[in-house]
Amino acid sequence: MVNELMQDDWDLEKIVRQQDELKVKLLHAQSVVAECKAELADLERRLERRAVSPSIDECQRNSAAINSIGKRRPRTSSSVDDPVDQNAGAAFSSQSWDR
Repeated sequence: MVNELMQDDWDLEKIVRQQDELKVKLLHAQSVVAECKAELADLERRLERRAVSPSIDECQRNSAAINSIGKRRPRTSSSVDDPVDQNAGAAFSSQSWDR
């Protein structure tokens, strides 16, 4: 029985067939690796371009933010010469602080 097992393990046709199957698997694996490398290189190029120039969405967001800031009411600065509203301090009496 041991001799039969040994003969099966050393069957030349079986070995050649397994060798061919492994070669096919190796070729397939190499093509998958090459495809992955190509896709990775493409992604890296796109990331580099994005880093150099902002995306369209980002430009639109920035433009919208700038426009909304520009539409706000302009800030008026008070001057020493501006008239003082005498009633403005009435809301802040000493009694309102005690509450």
